[in-house]
Amino acid sequence: MSKTFFTGKRITVLMIGGCLALCVRLSGMNGTTVSLLTADPGDELYATFGHSALRVHDSLAGYDWVFNYGMFDFNASGFYANFAKGRMNYYLGVQRYEYFVNNYAAEGRAVYEQVLLLDSLQKAFITGFVYNNAQPENRYYRYHFFLDNCATRIRDLVEQTFGNVEWPVFPQNPTYRELVYECTRCQPWGRYGIDIALGMPTDQKTDTREQMFLPGYLAKAIAQATSNGKPIAGEMRPVVNPAHPLVVKPSAVTPMMVGCFLLALALAFSYIKKGAGIFDFALFFVTGCTGVLVCFLWFFTDHTNTHDNLNIIWAPPTHAVMAFFLLSGKQNRLAGKYFLATAIVAVLLPACWIFLPQQLNTALIPVHLALALRAFLNSRTLSKGKALR
Repeated sequence: MSKTFFTGKRITVLMIGGCLALCVRLSGMNGTTVSLLTADPGDELYATFGHSALRVHDSLAGYDWVFNYGMFDFNASGFYANFAKGRMNYYLGVQRYEYFVNNYAAEGRAVYEQVLLLDSLQKAFITGFVYNNAQPENRYYRYHFFLDNCATRIRDLVEQTFGNVEWPVFPQNPTYRELVYECTRCQPWGRYGIDIALGMPTDQKTDTREQMFLPGYLAKAIAQATSNGKPIAGEMRPVVNPAHPLVVKPSAVTPMMVGCFLLALALAFSYIKKGAGIFDFALFFVTGCTGVLVCFLWFFTDHTNTHDNLNIIWAPPTHAVMAFFLLSGKQNRLAGKYFLATAIVAVLLPACWIFLPQQLNTALIPVHLALALRAFLNSRTLSKGKALR
């Protein structure tokens, strides 16, 4: 009886102690604010989509930290191999707020802040979560450009913190590719490479929540979101307003210009025979190597948005092998039929452009026409045993 009494008394004391500790922790949240920071796009391709981070500021304790899910280590073992294979590990980094904003100010990039309207319990949860997540054993995560990045991590944490978030419904439902296009207006070569590398999954329509993989859309959604009928964030205000904002200048030489130049060369070599064989070899060999890259990203990596890539139609890996027949000068009816089929496909592809379930880059049209012309001419000469030289 006595043992039971003292055991119960001990449990009661522990419960009271725990409640007091919780009260102390919650009362300590009075000087704490948690806010979303959104940075404007930069001039490098990896920065052209902007950036999101969380700020935790305690005016009473005197600390001001930024929790940044967009950190990666160039010096990590196998960095470039893992990047190519889609096995990229990002991590949650912690920086002083002053350092964070000064870095963006030096780049001429504006930063905006939205204070989350949290009660003490929610503040305790979100700060405890990010502090625990920043520990060395918890900080790393497998990065995915569309599904798991610096913005989606914050979106998910906001949902966990509030429990019931009503996101706004944006009037448009663009595809992932169209959203990427919005951010790469001044990056024509980046857009060109992305369009070649990414397949049909990138052409899926998105809803409001999915669009929040982009920091700008996350900020827009949080500004309009509610929880139990109340807004979850205050007004957006600039915390970095550079005197000389970054101006991203588009490339002087665009993929369309290069494609048209390639088509002009293809037409010129229809009349100038000298050097035509070398041009054709280079054209089809490089196209075949592009197909090898498409196949590698599709079948041998963990990237999900590089699957089902219709660029394989105009850039089959077999072109890299068949290109050598263009140098031999020998008759080969099989090779002739191969290049005739190539010419037909290269002509039909632009004609069927708008009906394809994958949006291809328009700068590829002159490339397709160049391939069609050179493939047709070589199909005739290979059948006769007189390769173009």
